[in-house]
Amino acid sequence: MPALNAERERAALALFDAAFDHEPEARAAWLAAQCGEDALLLARVQDLLATDADDDSGFLGPSANSTQYADGAPPGATVLPPPQIGPYRLEELIGSGGMGSVYRASRNDGLFDQTVAIKFVRPMRGLMQVEPLVDAERRLLARMQHPAIAHILDGGTTANGLHFLVMEFVSGVALDEHAQAHRLGVRSRVMLLREVCAAVSHAHQHLVLHCDIKPANILVTEEGRPKLIDFGVARIQDVIDASLPQGFTRAYTSPQRLAGEPAAVTDDVYSLGMVLCELLTGELPDPQTLVFTGAPLDPELAAIARQALAPERAQRYGSVDAFADDLGHWLECRPVVALGNDWRYRTRKLIQRRPWRVASSALALVGLITALIVTSSLYTRAEAARRDAEKRFAEVRSLANYMLFELDGRLEATPGTTQARRELVGRSQQYLDALGETAGNSPDLQREVAVGLARLAEVQGVPGKPHVGEVDAAKANLQRADRLLSALTAQRPGEWTWQRDLGRVRYLRALMAGGRDNDPDRQLALAREAEQQLTTALAGAHAAHAAPHELADAEVLLTSTRLTQADAHKAHNEHALAAKLQVQEEARLLDLPEPVRAAMEFEYQSGRPAMLLGDSLYYLDRRDEALAAYRRATARFARGLARAPVHRRLLEGAIIGHWNISGTLDDVGQHTEALSEIDQAVPLAERLISLDPANMEALRYRFMIDGQRASVLANLKRYDEAIRIIESDLRPRKERAEAAPDDAERWRDVAVPQRNLAVIYWDKGDAVNACRVTRQGIAAWTHVEKRWGLTEQDRRNELDVLRSQLLARRC
Repeated sequence: MPALNAERERAALALFDAAFDHEPEARAAWLAAQCGEDALLLARVQDLLATDADDDSGFLGPSANSTQYADGAPPGATVLPPPQIGPYRLEELIGSGGMGSVYRASRNDGLFDQTVAIKFVRPMRGLMQVEPLVDAERRLLARMQHPAIAHILDGGTTANGLHFLVMEFVSGVALDEHAQAHRLGVRSRVMLLREVCAAVSHAHQHLVLHCDIKPANILVTEEGRPKLIDFGVARIQDVIDASLPQGFTRAYTSPQRLAGEPAAVTDDVYSLGMVLCELLTGELPDPQTLVFTGAPLDPELAAIARQALAPERAQRYGSVDAFADDLGHWLECRPVVALGNDWRYRTRKLIQRRPWRVASSALALVGLITALIVTSSLYTRAEAARRDAEKRFAEVRSLANYMLFELDGRLEATPGTTQARRELVGRSQQYLDALGETAGNSPDLQREVAVGLARLAEVQGVPGKPHVGEVDAAKANLQRADRLLSALTAQRPGEWTWQRDLGRVRYLRALMAGGRDNDPDRQLALAREAEQQLTTALAGAHAAHAAPHELADAEVLLTSTRLTQADAHKAHNEHALAAKLQVQEEARLLDLPEPVRAAMEFEYQSGRPAMLLGDSLYYLDRRDEALAAYRRATARFARGLARAPVHRRLLEGAIIGHWNISGTLDDVGQHTEALSEIDQAVPLAERLISLDPANMEALRYRFMIDGQRASVLANLKRYDEAIRIIESDLRPRKERAEAAPDDAERWRDVAVPQRNLAVIYWDKGDAVNACRVTRQGIAAWTHVEKRWGLTEQDRRNELDVLRSQLLARRC
């Protein structure tokens, strides 16, 4: 059978999953109807079903007709969830399909009563890796906290390898069943759907597309509140691995998704339009003709449905909010956007909404109608202009935020996009400057400007971040953001998210003070101010029962500020103080609750303090302990890379880990082992550079590796190889520095390898070149000292060493 392309393969997997909702005797007819004339798709699904039927290791779960969970496995099933998952006891199978099963479970550890739903993803026997799918859904749900979205509580893997998610248990029935059972009127049904729209809009604000909205995925509780469930095939726009299933229910799916195009906001709008039709008429319309059958449909609601179901994306409502707003207009007897701008229609709606008393005479009635026509026309134009302006402003804000916070992150990991990122920075600066001028007295807009400026500064030139080298602009934007957020937090000290934002800005300013200005005192002061803000923010977050991902974000920032303080202590040669902070932070991260750990990049975050602790222990001459800390951190980064091979920060961490281990082994005389260790960093650096050859941070890591390899080769008496490596690196370092005369970091990169090169020449016995390189090194460090100043560490370990060499060797 010819192979399907990736998109049709995902469609086959989705149909395979949905087929389990149908009895075996009815499955063939249902499947034939779903596949239509696509014989290859039908054959592929039939092949999957046949493979599943022949496999005796399928995850079948108890019979769907059984109401109690049975400890014993049913015939033919060898992969079953255990009866106890942590504190939860499985009670009843409440749903199953080709991709897995869902159980109701109750907490039985005696702490408190709680009923949950536990979703198990079945092993796929080589069809696909299920762990990324589970991880994707966990991350999707963790991003969102909304009363109409079932939220996640926990997740993990059972002893026998089943991946699971523990979620809020929603006791309710499907949306259409609820409406029919309670005989809801049209207004009540529309109001209920608007609540669903609010949940979908919340997901969209977090860049999550549901991709499978249908009545069965909207449960209504006994209190009459809807809950949106099953984000198993949802998308974080282009973030989830494209190889994961993109399942959908064809009857509710837009033509673009059926044609294999990537998901978009307007596809969820289309699905909501289908749900609206089914909710009001009891049947789905023909997607080709949009002819509504079943119960009669109000003409205005029919127009709303037609716009939501328009065949082209550009013809639909641009957002779920716009769709919900038009439903709100109908509820309030206001003109609906879907019916256009006809003045007679709008006049009629105005009279319906605000009926006038019947005039006492025909003349008065004519005058009244005339006045209404004129007033309605003027009102219509003004109202349309206002709505259009608000809509355009909201669209610009949304687009700008997407460009700054999401698109740049993707460009950062895309080869050859540094110039594009520079252009993006320029556009974002213009937008934020303009938004700042219009923010006026709006605290929310002012905060948006401040947060945007901080993010823009990271891209422009914060050390340790992938930046484009615009250091002065970064400093100015951080200072401006600090002023805005300081004033806002003074007005509303109870807004914990604003305290967090201010803490983030001061942390970034601390990085600038240490990494750009070589001012460890200022770095320490700013980092301590950031710690105070973040401690306050975390207390507020816990009091507000913030979501795990929000707590994780604040916890990571708190760790970053404390590690920055440790870095300032290290610059003052206070390594014992630095080590104390680093030990505390590593232990604190390991003690965080599992949901919070799961919501952060835990391997990377827990590896950071261990790596920095290794540095402090190294300078305290505790080499064995330093080596253990370096290896502990590097192992954590490696575990993360096994799941995310092109994760930039994990790559950087692993590179530094191998570099530190190699240097420590070299110091204690294990030169061969040191060379083997640093060689492991080379392919990691190449992988990092391949993400963007113009990434300055990636090039610096490659220079670090080359310098360490040269040192080890020199200790192995392979002097010529070592010299070639360093001199080869010096040329591009000088070119980069000359291209950016105001960048202290690049000029320091020129000075750093000079001492090492001079030592190698001395060891080789080449006094002429050794003296030449020593003088060049002194000149390079003197230039950095006069222009930007030196840290005590650089003065002690670099410049003073070169000067002493010059005197001792009598050059």
